[in-house]
Amino acid sequence: MRDFRDARAMAHVLRTALAENGLKITISQSLELIAKLFGVADWNTLAAAIRAEVHPPRNDSFPPPHPSAKSDRALPFSADLLAALHRASAHADYRKHKWTTLEHLLLALVDDVDASEVMKVCDVDLGALKDNLVGYIDNKLKIIARVTDDGGETRPTAGFQRAVQRAMIHAQELGRRAVTGAELLVGIFPETESPAAHLLSEHHMTREGAVNFIVRGIAKGSGDAAV
Repeated sequence: MRDFRDARAMAHVLRTALAENGLKITISQSLELIAKLFGVADWNTLAAAIRAEVHPPRNDSFPPPHPSAKSDRALPFSADLLAALHRASAHADYRKHKWTTLEHLLLALVDDVDASEVMKVCDVDLGALKDNLVGYIDNKLKIIARVTDDGGETRPTAGFQRAVQRAMIHAQELGRRAVTGAELLVGIFPETESPAAHLLSEHHMTREGAVNFIVRGIAKGSGDAAV
């Protein structure tokens, strides 16, 4: 039985079937239709998910879990966060970018259940943010990230790794059982020179607002002081 990993083959079958019934569409249109059938925004997003499933990044692509100050045991990543990290790598790999950046990461976090909840509470328009990120990645970042020419795997930037480390520490301080996308979202803000942080600011989101909701469940505009 076919699943989303067979999406490209399904698109060709769909296009052929429609043509036999007198309806001609391009392969690009067929791919977009298949993406919609799987409940995905567009073909690029579905293709990134396929690449993450078929070619998951190596375990050493991301920083190791940070041991707790109260225990020698490492704090694990949640299943949703691991999926988001893989999506970020897949977004870069699909575009043949040499580096997985904070912008690839933020794009992945838009579809993360924990991070997206924080962003929505902070009044971020997720659709608009995703459009902004895709536009930047496809039109500007490719000049900086460079295209891989040796078949090697994409690697996280130093800023990406710092954000992950901050998320680990933040989750420990909050007494969490696992690191989630919410903590990783907060970890992006200190990278003040990154376009990812600038885009969050342009969407009127602040680190204080995110932390208030994560720690105390206080939504934006409640009037309470920041943590």
